Amino acid sequence: MRFESRGGSVNGYEHIFDDGMPRFTLEQANALLPKIIKLTEQAIENIQEARERMESEELFNEEDAQQSYDVQVGLTLEKWEKHIRSLGAYPKGYFTVDFKSMLPDTLLCWTFGETRVKHTHKTWENFKRRRTIEHPEVYSFTFSLN
Repeated sequence: MRFESRGGSVNGYEHIFDDGMPRFTLEQANALLPKIIKLTEQAIENIQEARERMESEELFNEEDAQQSYDVQVGLTLEKWEKHIRSLGAYPKGYFTVDFKSMLPDTLLCWTFGETRVKHTHKTWENFKRRRTIEHPEVYSFTFSLN
């Protein structure tokens, strides 16, 4: 797939360069992680509580319990996604977050369970193609380009 300048999309990233989302250094992305982790832990807790309710309600009406659970999970994920976007990052899948980096076509990548942003991938790549950041200074712009 190729990036198109108008109306195009690569893996759901509409207008990656002019989408209004901020660019992050590695330090800036990591500084947001405590908030993102807290939001993610709350979402996971809400989903677990909904599951426990569903399991207790299944004794009375399994179909209604499942439907209620599905709605609660959907609302929880939607709320989590909105919070992540409000922080300037891209929510991806179940509790994975991408940050637009200062480098062209490059995203910083975090997923739940990690304590730091330690991976990157290109805008046209997915989670499976992410790579460990071997030279963090490149993503922090603490070095000189001269």
